[in-house]
Amino acid sequence: MTTHTLPGSAFQTAPLPPGAEARRRGELRFAHRVPCRVRSRSETATAPISVTGQTVNLSANGVAVQIGQPLHVGQAVEVFLPHLDGEPMRVTGRVIHSRRVVSGTFEVGISIESEC
Repeated sequence: MTTHTLPGSAFQTAPLPPGAEARRRGELRFAHRVPCRVRSRSETATAPISVTGQTVNLSANGVAVQIGQPLHVGQAVEVFLPHLDGEPMRVTGRVIHSRRVVSGTFEVGISIESEC
C-alpha cells in the first residue's frame, strides 16, 4: 500500500486515496481522464487557439492535459472541463510544462490561477 507522510511529522503516514500520488511539492494529484478543451491566445494569432484532449491528472492547484500540440511555458490558457450540471467548468491558468509523450501528443501541465 502506498502511503503519504502527513505534514508536521515524519512518523505519521496515511494511505493515499485510490488513484492519487504525491507530488514533489507534497500536493496530491489524482489520475482522472475526462475530455477537455484548452483555449489559448498565441502571440502571433489574432484568434484563440482551441484544442481538444483529455485530462491526465488533477490536483487542487493544477491539471495535466494530453493534447495534440505543444504550448509554451508561461502561456495563459483556459481549460474547459465537464461538470455534473452539464455546463462546462472553466478554469484559467498558465502552462508550467509541455512535453511530447507520444508521437503527435503532448502532456501539458497547467497551474490553475482561478476557477470561473
